[in-house]
Amino acid sequence: MGFKRLFGIGDPDESVEVDTQIPGPVYPGGEVKGGVFLKGGSRDMPVEGVYLRFTVRYVNYDNEEHDYQFQNASAVTYGSTLSTSFTLHKGAEERLTFSARLPWETPVSELGGRALGVVLSVKTRLRRDWNDDGTEVDNDLLHISALPLHEAVLDAFAEEGYYCDSAHVVHSYIPDTEQSHGFYESFVLTDRAPAPGRPEQLEVVFQTNVVGALIHVRRAALDVQSWDRKPPARRFPAAHHEVGQVDWHPRIRKVLEELALLDGH
Repeated sequence: MGFKRLFGIGDPDESVEVDTQIPGPVYPGGEVKGGVFLKGGSRDMPVEGVYLRFTVRYVNYDNEEHDYQFQNASAVTYGSTLSTSFTLHKGAEERLTFSARLPWETPVSELGGRALGVVLSVKTRLRRDWNDDGTEVDNDLLHISALPLHEAVLDAFAEEGYYCDSAHVVHSYIPDTEQSHGFYESFVLTDRAPAPGRPEQLEVVFQTNVVGALIHVRRAALDVQSWDRKPPARRFPAAHHEVGQVDWHPRIRKVLEELALLDGH
């Protein structure tokens, strides 16, 4: 992202430059690795720790934007001795590294190289002593690529006429399922081959884990947040190892037929 000069961390003479970098690609369930580069100001400055918060933005019931933290990491000095605390000397450069395993529930921001509208961030905080809560010194967008399973299933939906236009994050739980975080990502699919009995739009949710995903499909109700108040959903399982081995169309057609029957009641 390029160095960002920081003022307001104590004395302006102690201002430092910070750049947090994450080389891609990064996937849900995968390890994210990167570096934090610091350049000292006009005097030595003690650093007790550099910490990173991984967040995703959602809109709540009052239509206000909030950030949900779903992972964190500590940056350590680069070299033979790994430590979170050090002294950033006058005018010196310091390279720190970090790594963290992302949850499988991490939302994706890109599908086939196309942005979906989901905003994820890495927020870097610098703490100068144990009595300091830390100051946010860098805020970078985090790009998360879709898994092969996402790509394969959504491609199959497209072949059935439903193309993914966007995605958004909902701050809610899906009842009676295993869910570690208080949000889920909803992919919005629009029908490009309208016919009687077919919903105009679908919401598709992947509840992903190490084995695969439980895929929920329902007629879209984008103005409703509560899962129970949305139209009924139908679901089917999909495994990571099935990508390239399985024809998804029978499962998708069955779900679409069931949704049509629900709409007919």
